[in-house]
Parts: sequence; C-alpha cells; structure tokens
Amino acid sequence: MTERVHFLPVGFDFDRLILPISKGQMEADRVVLVTHDIENNDDPSRAAELASRLTDRLENSFDLFDVEVERETLEVEKLYQYELLYPEAHDYILNEIVEGNDVYVNISSMPRTTAFAFATAADSIITEYQKEVEEIRNKLHTYYVPPDNYLVLDMIEALEDARDWMKGQESLDVYPQYQNICEILEKVEDGGVTEGAKDMDGQMYVEFPSSPGSDVDDFEKKILNFLRGRDSISSTSSLAEKLAQSLDVEYDESFRSRVQYNVTKLDEKGYVDREKEGNRLETELSTMGRMWVETN
Repeated sequence: MTERVHFLPVGFDFDRLILPISKGQMEADRVVLVTHDIENNDDPSRAAELASRLTDRLENSFDLFDVEVERETLEVEKLYQYELLYPEAHDYILNEIVEGNDVYVNISSMPRTTAFAFATAADSIITEYQKEVEEIRNKLHTYYVPPDNYLVLDMIEALEDARDWMKGQESLDVYPQYQNICEILEKVEDGGVTEGAKDMDGQMYVEFPSSPGSDVDDFEKKILNFLRGRDSISSTSSLAEKLAQSLDVEYDESFRSRVQYNVTKLDEKGYVDREKEGNRLETELSTMGRMWVETN
C-alpha cells in the first residue's frame, strides 16, 4: 500500500511544518522529522535546545492527528557539511520511492544546508530515475511554506518599547538591562538579525555544487569508482596504468587514450578536478564526483 511520506528538516519552526498537514491541505501517512542528535551533545547551544523542543512538540502533535512519526537524527557537526548531508538525504528519499511511496520534502525550516541537501537530492533522483520509476515526477515533491508573520519583527518592537520605558527610569538597577537592549538593537540596525559568519575549520561558506546528473556512461563510472577515496593521482598515464591494473586489463596506448578521453569528458561535466602540475594533469574527484559515487 502506497504511503504519503513527508520529510521535515526541523529548525526553529513549528507552524510551517505542521499546518499544511493538520489543516488538510496536504495528506500524510507518515512524517520523518530530520533533526540533530542533542542526546549525544554534552553542551548543546540554546539554538539546539530550541530545535529539540520543537521536534518533541511536532512529534506529540502529529501523534494527535494519527500520523506516524519517525526521527532521523544527524550529528551536530554534519548540519553544515552539505557533502555529507546530500548522500544521506538521497538514500532516505530513494528508499521510500523504491518502496512505492509518495514523498514530500518540506524545505521551510533551518538549517538551510539540510533543507537544500534534501531539495537537491529530490531533484537529482527525479533526473536519475525518470526512466526506471514510472511517473516519478508525480511521486516526489518539494514544497515551501511561507510564514504569515516574522516574530523577530515583534521581538524588535518589544525591545524598542522596553528601551524607551527604561530610558525614563531613575533606578540604577535597570541600567545594565537598558544598556544591553540598546546594544542589541544597534547591532540589529547595523547588521540585521544575524551576526558574523561561522568559522567551519577555517572556511566561512558552504558550497552547494550542482547535483550529479545521470549522463555517466559505463567506462566513466569505472573511473569515478576507482577515484573514490583516493588522493589526487599525479598524471593521466598513472591513472590509466593503475585503472588497468585494478580492472585486470592490458595497459597500452589504446587504453591510455581511452582513459584520457573519458577523464576529459568527466572534467567537462564537473565530476573530476584536474590541476596542471608542470607537464602533468593531476586528477581527483570533484565535490560533485564524490556526491555521485556516494549515491550510485
């Protein structure tokens, strides 16, 4: 029997994850709450605690609507590692499709890396399996729910009211709070509702590479799988020689030329990175290539 399964990456939202289902605009037999693993986090942040509370509330609320609930927990350090999130999202969604279920992915909540990983994986699966799975475009859906109101604007107004009230007080007891509120409002006015950029092992950004396509022929697949988990290979000749050895075939000029031709195609498609070192081209999997081998 076909189930309607919703994947809900949980951040700091409740209404946008439950209302389309609870109000009957979308049907759901089962929801999968994708959240971080707070139980194994010795010192969870306030943000992590808030997301955990919302996850508990969502689970309890869906139970009341007789919707089955599952949890998929992610390690906290994975939340911004798109390259690790994408294969997991791909596996979660594809397993449901293989079981014959209809899948819905809600990308309304945070963090964006998790939501984008699920959205990209869904799009990639449609591209990869449109010939194998009948009417896959009608079985796999990605959706977004816009908020009716941003509470941060109400919070700013409340802080402004508190600041104006404290400004007229003569008691020294309120001055530290007054000063703190003034500093927060000044930061919001100057820089918006976030501050700084998170340092992730020396890098402040997360790249969202194109999702792997399905235009990979059999010999290209052999090259990609051979490169999996390997450091950069120093030259095309070295790559061809090692590949021939792994495939137990004869290494000759014809095989080397075939490897060179296919590696060039993989470079053009974005599956490998090639860097010139002297007269040689070092070759390794690109981010998209690593995503491909993890999901194929």
